[in-house]
Parts: sequence; structure tokens; C-alpha cells
Amino acid sequence: MQYLRIKKPIIESYNEDNEKLTVELENYVLLSPDALPLDEKNQKILQDVVADDPLALIEYWSIDPDYDGEVFRSKWQDYRQNTANDNDEFRVIEKAVLNVPKINNPRKICVKAVDVFGFESVVVTEIK
Repeated sequence: MQYLRIKKPIIESYNEDNEKLTVELENYVLLSPDALPLDEKNQKILQDVVADDPLALIEYWSIDPDYDGEVFRSKWQDYRQNTANDNDEFRVIEKAVLNVPKINNPRKICVKAVDVFGFESVVVTEIK
């Protein structure tokens, strides 16, 4: 089991029709690292990563800035080896900036992440 935390998304108007949405990963928790089939050496390496830099375990993450509560529609994503967003092919970036149409209702944002072991985490938040 695992869970993902994001910082409170920030939304800024930049004209009457559009907004800039900033979503940033805050933490990733792998709740049962001992349950993974790793030898003792690799279990120690994993424990060190979990303690020092848990976001390094993220393989892929994506954002649906207008989540309807049922169907996830990715409008932004980053994954390891994507050097278009940064120069580090072994990590994902931790902050995304999206240009989205302005809406008059609260915005529900869904973030999905998959870690290097294939576990998926989802966090949904609403901003006004």
C-alpha cells in the first residue's frame, strides 16, 4: 500500500478566459516496503530512499485538472527518461504548471502516480 500527497494547488488568473494551475508533489509514502520481494541489500537501499527522498520512487505522474469524479482524463504527465521537462532521466519533475480554461465552479483536480514497483496512487483535491 502507498499514498501520494500534493501541496495545495495554486491557481492564478492571467486573463478573463484562462488560468495558470500549479500542482506540486509533496510526498510519497510506500506503506509496506518490507512486503516487496527484495534481498537484504536492496531492502536497505529502498529503506534509505524512502527515508531520504521518497519522491524518487515515482516512475510516472499525471494530472486531470477538471476531474469529474469518474473518468480520469490526463491533461499533463511526466515520466522518468522524459528529459523535455528537465535534464534528469532518472526522476520525474515535482512541479507542473498547466494553462487551463477558467471555470466559475470549484475545480476538482486528480493526480495519479505510479511508482517504480507499479503501484498506483491517486489524490483528489478541490480548489475554489
